[in-house]
Amino acid sequence: MEWNEFLDSASTLLNKLSLEDNRSINDYIDLKLPTYYFIFDCIDSQIITSSNEMSSVLGYKAEDFNIELFFNKIHPEDKDTFIKHEHLALEFCLSLNIEQQKHYKIIHDFRIMKQNGEYIRVLQQTGAYEINDSAVLKTIIQHIDITNVKGNELMELHFIGLHGQPSYYNIEDKADIQKQAAIKFTKRELIILRLLDQGKTSEHIANELFISIHTVRTHRKNILQKAGCENTIDLLKMVKKLKLL
Repeated sequence: MEWNEFLDSASTLLNKLSLEDNRSINDYIDLKLPTYYFIFDCIDSQIITSSNEMSSVLGYKAEDFNIELFFNKIHPEDKDTFIKHEHLALEFCLSLNIEQQKHYKIIHDFRIMKQNGEYIRVLQQTGAYEINDSAVLKTIIQHIDITNVKGNELMELHFIGLHGQPSYYNIEDKADIQKQAAIKFTKRELIILRLLDQGKTSEHIANELFISIHTVRTHRKNILQKAGCENTIDLLKMVKKLKLL
């Protein structure tokens, strides 16, 4: 999908929102890795300002960095997943009321080409910057150079809740959000999960928590049912992927 197609399909979702002129700022950025940011106008679908750090990270002048250049510099192998993640993020945000949207940041990563032709992997963080009573008018987008930090090339999408809002990790489709929202482990179940992750047997867990082995087995059965897993190995893989542990 080319940039114009992406823009048109994204606009279909954005056009569901009406416009007013009130402003609210959501400033949550505090980074240590090489980074830059830009402000994206959701209504006119354009970058309206970029930070000067862009030059030191990517090599492009801030005034030359527009949305078409940005999209065209995404690695060709990453574009489809980037578009998929952007659509999932838009759909998620539109499922929230405007007050909730202020308290989420959308995170995903991909490769982007520097002016010298070298690709780096950036972590993109997006949050509401300017809103009205019914719409996000502008977003603030950060790119953090994680090339030397991330150990794999898997592109991941996370919806991070702030101020008490739930977070959703490693989203691949809408069903992942529903599944994560439905899984609610008790404090005792989380303790047992951590002990299982340490390789402890039911007998060891019973002794450590001063409960009967029958109680441990009941907890383990309930945990597997909640997670929809058939065995402990699959369970631990799932809770780690979803960052529930």
